[in-house]
Amino acid sequence: MGRDCHSAKRSGQDYRRGSHFGRVCQFWHRYQERLRDGHPGEGEILGHKIVLETGDDQCEGAPSVALQEKWSNDPTVVGVLGYMCSSGSIAASDVANKYKQIMISPSTTGPDMTARGIPIVFRTCPNDKVQGKVAADFVLKNKWMRAALIHDKSTYGQGLVDVFKETFTKGGGQVLAYEAITRGDKDFTPVLTKIKALNPQVVNLGVMVAEGSLIVRQMSQIGLNAKIVGFDGIYSQKDFVEACGKAAVGAYCTYAKTPDSAVFKEWQNKFAAKYGGPPIAYAPYGYDAAKVMMAAVEKTAQKKGDGSLVIGKKALRDAVSATKYEGITGLISFDPHGDRNQIAISMNVVACESGKCSYRETK
Repeated sequence: MGRDCHSAKRSGQDYRRGSHFGRVCQFWHRYQERLRDGHPGEGEILGHKIVLETGDDQCEGAPSVALQEKWSNDPTVVGVLGYMCSSGSIAASDVANKYKQIMISPSTTGPDMTARGIPIVFRTCPNDKVQGKVAADFVLKNKWMRAALIHDKSTYGQGLVDVFKETFTKGGGQVLAYEAITRGDKDFTPVLTKIKALNPQVVNLGVMVAEGSLIVRQMSQIGLNAKIVGFDGIYSQKDFVEACGKAAVGAYCTYAKTPDSAVFKEWQNKFAAKYGGPPIAYAPYGYDAAKVMMAAVEKTAQKKGDGSLVIGKKALRDAVSATKYEGITGLISFDPHGDRNQIAISMNVVACESGKCSYRETK
């Protein structure tokens, strides 16, 4: 689902654009045609028109449940690409499971999404169990042994920080502070001043980009000079790197390893040309999630004698589960839980060259 809530707004729009861009969109009726000449448009399947419909899940459980109840009770809805946040997806998945309606999320990274034995949920993005461990292992490798942890109390943010904490402490690291903030707040200096007095080597951020950019700027303002290590919630050129300016230089975050392929670079260029800038974080996952869903729809759709279209729920679920697809983000297949197999996570650092700063994968 596209979302519009505090720090989540731009990221939700980004992955919605990703799924829309390839003529493979979220479902209200069926699906849009594949990419042709880089211009999205309406399409059809077996003579039935596809119509794009998005919903605002507000990155919360209750609105997501309401949307899912609506779509699950509409017989023309094939499946859902979403939801944006773990808190929304986990809550909505219980409803989707009741109606056996497929869900593929490009951005729900929370472990509980796929840990509850629900057979209709899948994701094209990483599991936080992987992200959190990669970040902690990176910190330990660099022998940064004193860390302060900040999360936003969300399923996403706190879940990532907790995975980081578990791996970090098992590796001999010392957690000096474990602080919670509230999404939408603007002044984090009281928490940061408290952390500064503890002299950490690392500040680990389990937050989205709006709060992350404010925290990093305020760290610079008060002279808190610890290394910044975050996750994919702050992977944004415009809203983090450019918004933070010099304060972002040297900041680290996890992100799925960027494919070094001509196909991915071509897709990036087409996306930037259409939307006026590069994707933030989730658009590539959104594109691939939609392509996976569309391939399964094509495989299972049947036109009856009266002209109506039938897409069996179990057949669709089984087709998604059996996916073996070379996407723009790499090979996509799913394990029995709905997690993506063999998704590589990289550490990325904000570095500058010729006056231009951006995230770059660390070696």
